[in-house]
Amino acid sequence: MKLFIRRVTVWVAYPIQVLLLWLSYSVCFVCKVRPAARKEWAVGIDEVAANVHNISSALGDAVSVNMSPHPFYSFNYDHFLPARIGGKYLRYIVRIVYSPILLGYLCHRVNGFFYVAGAGYLLSDWDGRSFEFRFLKSRGLKITCFFCGSEIRSVRLMNQLSRDLGRDMISTYQAIAVPGFDADHLESFRMKLAASADEYADHIFNAPVDQISYLRRAVHPFIYFYPDNSFKRNDEKYADIRRVKVVHGPSSPLIKGTPLVRAAIKKLQEEGYDFEYRELIGVSNQVMLRALADAHVVLNEFYAFVPGQFGVEAMASHCALITSADARIETTLPNGANSAWMVTEYWNIYDNLKRLLDDHALIKQYADAGFAWASEHCSYQKSAVRLKALLETPGTSVHA
Repeated sequence: MKLFIRRVTVWVAYPIQVLLLWLSYSVCFVCKVRPAARKEWAVGIDEVAANVHNISSALGDAVSVNMSPHPFYSFNYDHFLPARIGGKYLRYIVRIVYSPILLGYLCHRVNGFFYVAGAGYLLSDWDGRSFEFRFLKSRGLKITCFFCGSEIRSVRLMNQLSRDLGRDMISTYQAIAVPGFDADHLESFRMKLAASADEYADHIFNAPVDQISYLRRAVHPFIYFYPDNSFKRNDEKYADIRRVKVVHGPSSPLIKGTPLVRAAIKKLQEEGYDFEYRELIGVSNQVMLRALADAHVVLNEFYAFVPGQFGVEAMASHCALITSADARIETTLPNGANSAWMVTEYWNIYDNLKRLLDDHALIKQYADAGFAWASEHCSYQKSAVRLKALLETPGTSVHA
């Protein structure tokens, strides 16, 4: 029934959105809503792991757009739905009306649109953003697609990769954590999302193994962006470790491997190891960062092949990172990745955490290596240079 209601909503709302887009674009054209100097990018449209905020900040010459409140982050954006618009359904209705109007307006204010994840200004369920992209390209505007994870990751292809490699992956548990996640209509949407990006995007960013998808074109490697002033090296917390502090902060416990983490923690405690373990679920990013500031070891996620935003935050907080991210599998990770953290398959969590608890010098070694790697490959300053250089290369869209 929910799927039927969703489809009816899209069938009714999408033509209205198209009309609103045309009206907004035309009115802004007639009224000459054009600045003396356009911004280069509009970055949006839903916040995912702080990427909208971080990328727009790193690019500098950009406006930020966020239509959805985030449970962990509270940043300021140039265009957003006010928090006072309460209620999920009311916000959804307002968004349906406001987003196409905003898109028409921004067409006259920016040179390109930087799409984070899979949402569009129009309801992307309709055609995977194909019409929206075609509208923008016909007006000479640039398009960049920056995929972040499950919006583009094919469950079918990931399950096949799981069988090929003989190990559990995120897709093994996603349909358990979110019933229906592997439904045919969602897989079809991921196909449409990939097809529209292949046809219209000037640039596509993706982690091709960790986010295995139906994309056919070559992609740029996923880039992390983390504020330079948030890198906080703290050698003092390693000067005399009396009790190791371990943190695990899963956004989704089942698909991050939390049951296996708990089993490893329990076994070590039963063996008499004395350490502090903090498991943080559903807390704000500020609470998480305060915990990382004091932590020595961070247990990240154990079915992924990239460190993720939380992994970057841990390394930037000068913590030793234990995670399944592995450059031997996700070969697009920057050089030195596998030395920046302790590569740990889900069946080795206990063994590798035990190694660190037995060797405090090794904790410091990984903390130093991770901090150096993240500083080089994930900071605003360094990542912005790489991103701008890639965006200045000729686009490869067939409609470029």
